[in-house]
Amino acid sequence: MTRRVKQSRSLLAPLADNFIKRISSTNARLRRQIVKYGLWLLALVVGYSFMSGTYGVPRIIRLELEKKALIESNRLLTAELVDAVRIRKMLKYDRDFIEQIARTRYYMTYPGETIYRYRGR
Repeated sequence: MTRRVKQSRSLLAPLADNFIKRISSTNARLRRQIVKYGLWLLALVVGYSFMSGTYGVPRIIRLELEKKALIESNRLLTAELVDAVRIRKMLKYDRDFIEQIARTRYYMTYPGETIYRYRGR
């Protein structure tokens, strides 16, 4: 003999059944209003999801601006690195460059040389 099990229903099941029966038996005007409000609610939810969260439009724009700034910063740092490598090679092997730096930056002279400075320079 099989045992009968009583199926439990949720608390909101009578409301849902009653609502569906009420909607199906009412006029078309009420149904159109419910559809209209449902679509407005859906549009609000979709609009809110576009404007907030991880995949929101403002965050995507902010990340794009950060990406452009980082690319520009990377370009400038790469140019500085190339210049630094070039200057390093010149400091290692180019005597004229070393002499020019010694004379202009450190005001060094060869023994017996006289340096004349003009006012305003």
